[in-house]
Amino acid sequence: MLSEEYSNKTEQRKTNKKSNYEKKKKTKKCNCRSGCSKRSCYCYKSNRGCDSSCGCGSSCQNLFNHLDYFFGEDSKCTAHPCFVDWLVKNVKNADGLKKIDREALQQKIMSCGRFSELSDDEDFQKWSKKWNRIEANEKLGHIQKFFRMLLSDDATMHYYSFCNDDLAEDDCDWHCTICKTCRDWREWHCDGCNKCAYGTTLPCQRCERKNQMFSFW
Repeated sequence: MLSEEYSNKTEQRKTNKKSNYEKKKKTKKCNCRSGCSKRSCYCYKSNRGCDSSCGCGSSCQNLFNHLDYFFGEDSKCTAHPCFVDWLVKNVKNADGLKKIDREALQQKIMSCGRFSELSDDEDFQKWSKKWNRIEANEKLGHIQKFFRMLLSDDATMHYYSFCNDDLAEDDCDWHCTICKTCRDWREWHCDGCNKCAYGTTLPCQRCERKNQMFSFW
């Protein structure tokens, strides 16, 4: 029963992720005249990059248009929701994005407590094998591959949680974009009280107690 519940919740999160991505593709565009240098940019607030249909032009400073700094120029990756919230919290624009030390960030991730769990992952075994004998001219590209595996929305079975400063399992943990925190798979966001709740009851226990209190009066 628990396994079935786990599977259903995992599939629901994947469906929601795909649905949210499709919605973002269809949303309106920004019409910034300041090159999206301010956080009022509609696309920036939607956690996505601007495109040719926007009014900002070639001087666009929307940081989400410059994620190739982490993922590589040929990559079509989008940032994992946890990485998105970390960027929004710490970076103002594209110039600020490029001040982030990629090697330092990589070392921070590799030194986290659960990083050793990746030793059984075939993709990371290949990555580590090459990393141990990497040539200087290949180093940046390999670091960007590392970021694609752990910081993108196309992450492997694990992603790096900036909330917990540690690795998280994609099927056991998720990042709530409303509460802006990583959560256990058994938690979900209740629209009634606008907070994450634990368990499977609908409405959540918090809302249920509130409803009972009002019905009593």
